[in-house]
Amino acid sequence: MNADSLHLKSLGARIRSEANDLKRTPEALASELNLSAGLVEAVMAGKADLGTAQNLLRAMADNYPISLADIWVDADDTDQGVRLMTAAMSRKSSRVFKRPDKDGALTEYYEYRDTAMSRGAPFKPEWILELRSVEDANPYNPDIAYNNGHFMHQTTFFIGPVNFYWETGGKRYCAEMNTGDSNYITPFVPHSFASRDPNQPGLIIAVTFSGLVGRALRDFIAIGADAINCAAGDLRAADLFHHRLARHCKAESMSIQSLRMDACENGIGIDRAREIIEGAAIPNLREIEILATVLAVRPSDLMVFPLEQQNEVIVKRFRRDAGRAFPDDNSPAYRMTQLARSQHQPYMKGFEIAVLGGGGDSAFFEHCLHQYVYNYGVEPVDLIWEPERSATLQPGDSAYIRPLIRHRFDITKNTGEGRLVAIRVPGQLTDQVLDEYAGFATTGRNRVVAETRRWF
Repeated sequence: MNADSLHLKSLGARIRSEANDLKRTPEALASELNLSAGLVEAVMAGKADLGTAQNLLRAMADNYPISLADIWVDADDTDQGVRLMTAAMSRKSSRVFKRPDKDGALTEYYEYRDTAMSRGAPFKPEWILELRSVEDANPYNPDIAYNNGHFMHQTTFFIGPVNFYWETGGKRYCAEMNTGDSNYITPFVPHSFASRDPNQPGLIIAVTFSGLVGRALRDFIAIGADAINCAAGDLRAADLFHHRLARHCKAESMSIQSLRMDACENGIGIDRAREIIEGAAIPNLREIEILATVLAVRPSDLMVFPLEQQNEVIVKRFRRDAGRAFPDDNSPAYRMTQLARSQHQPYMKGFEIAVLGGGGDSAFFEHCLHQYVYNYGVEPVDLIWEPERSATLQPGDSAYIRPLIRHRFDITKNTGEGRLVAIRVPGQLTDQVLDEYAGFATTGRNRVVAETRRWF
């Protein structure tokens, strides 16, 4: 079955699933939407053309309390889970942006180029050449034009001599970065980059990605920032646990007085319970377990992890001797060196990968994360993925690899090590999603992907 047919089958299955939730048979849909029953059946079976399927989707969104975004299924733009972009294709996307210099004149600041992306991926990785050079590491250098910060998380891989600038807590900072160094930048932190050598302009691979907030954006827009700010609190504030506890109390329609009484009945002292519930004290693990029992939630649902200012931006220096062999020291196919990490983004995993060659089946990777790969070295690297697909990543080429695609890398020629940067970030397959799915009855799980029957 070709990609177009698979897309039509997926759309049809999604429509059938939504009709089930609306308690509508194909005949009921047809009648209420003024369509023929045969057309609706054809769409659900994946046998209608794309335009007909799209018209049915829009009609459902117009007539029922559902969102088009919830029933839309994108066509797969990958080759069996992988999408490639060559360096030549990347060069064609080149565009240069100007920013004010110290004299206020607009001069060239960055050259941007696209790299491998997919509509199903949560990130937008870009190749960025720093076109403005500086002679110092002064974060207040008037030639540095800071941006306003952006909505997406960012992790950056540095190639060549690049200065990295950022601003947090009303103060500006600069770090002199070199090849292999990396960073992580929290959303809306102003930042900038500049080259330190006009004869050797530095460049960066900037991987910006949306997190859980990005995937909840529709709710944010509908509810408004003010209400969400009150509910969320601030990870930097001392009353963070109080906000978490208050959200669960409101969800349970439980007053603070009732919570305090129940906490006392379950073993927390009166004074201690009052301090915890009013936000004057942080509970220990035993007290969290008691509060979780009272609120009928998991202890982990009440645990908070504050964000300290030094963790809003993280800088990681590259040390080749800090790498580890994979799969093991006896038969290493790669030497993998960790890039910048954030405990607040535990599934953001960046690596500098030295491709040594060999390893066979033990050299395959398989994980639940979306992965971006860029060949920043001088040697071509082979990308092999199942079933029976392969491509060569020349220097400057990049690739996107979908979650749970079994793949490996190998050196094309025995002339030296391949050098890759790999960034992995989570999509929708979070721990919460997988835990929920793991609790489904095993006899019906496959119907999540493709509904096949009427259930009511």
